[in-house]
Amino acid sequence: MRRFYRTSVFTTAIMAPLLARAAEVPFAGCYERVYDAAHLAAHKGQIVTRATLLVKATETPMKTPAGDIVADGDLRMWVRGHKERFDTLGACATTAGGLSCGGSVSAAETDICKVKTTGLRDCRVDLGEAGGFEIANRPEGVVVTLKDRLELAPAPYDGGPFLNLSGKDGENRSFLLKPAPAERCR
Repeated sequence: MRRFYRTSVFTTAIMAPLLARAAEVPFAGCYERVYDAAHLAAHKGQIVTRATLLVKATETPMKTPAGDIVADGDLRMWVRGHKERFDTLGACATTAGGLSCGGSVSAAETDICKVKTTGLRDCRVDLGEAGGFEIANRPEGVVVTLKDRLELAPAPYDGGPFLNLSGKDGENRSFLLKPAPAERCR
């Protein structure tokens, strides 16, 4: 069982159940990108080697000042030199450009990171700073773009190392993902 705590729009907004039926979920489905050796050689600063995103209707839709929470965004990433994957589960609100998803934080009790640059860390972000990501439509699929920062944790989500990504890191802040079979997001 996941031990993530959803933050961002969930913890900072006044939550109320949706009175009307839930809005249709933009971009519902599975998306993936595996970066080949040629791409990674041309982008030496990119540490992400594979990314998947599953967008599905949330079980708890609600209205918030930040927008209607209509979806969950299950984002997973793999990085150079590590076999394990790093995950975050975001509560996603509709925006004019697509979806805005808050990041999640694990239940691990670990020191708070003093640096906010991209990389694997044995420390983690503060509970109130999990970050988030945006999802926008493109003809080829979707683009996932980090907000200020994002923390992803390895299963079973109660220890590190943690993958910290910075929204200021040009090589690891925006990812074009293409539609993929559902089993690629499991």
